[in-house]
Amino acid sequence: MAYANINLEGRLVNDPEIKVGKNEKEFCSFRVAVNQQYGAYENASFYDCIGDERVANRLRKSGLVKGRLIHVSGGLMLKEYTTKDNQTRTAANVSIHDWHFVGAKPKSENPGGNEMPARPAGKANSEEYVGDPDDLPL
Repeated sequence: MAYANINLEGRLVNDPEIKVGKNEKEFCSFRVAVNQQYGAYENASFYDCIGDERVANRLRKSGLVKGRLIHVSGGLMLKEYTTKDNQTRTAANVSIHDWHFVGAKPKSENPGGNEMPARPAGKANSEEYVGDPDDLPL
């Protein structure tokens, strides 16, 4: 059995969608734009990402939205299709194995900007177990 693994780091083109499939299980889908630059030449590639019920549940908790920078690892499948204009194109579909946030939260997702809340000097917050088995950051 042969397969292609892929790692992407890019921005969400749309808000993730969570749907129910024919087997009554949830799945999710979103699109990621990856910008690559070679000297003065810049190219954007778009990947359609699909995740199973486990990924869908994690996305629901995360609050992932359009424009957010993420890293996706998964399996790559290229599919050719014909447009209405009879042009042959190739779509890049990624079956999500895992994903995580990259970089700081954008200002648009943080009402007070990227500022950290004020804390008393010299004191650290103690760690506590939240009881969330998927280890998603809160």
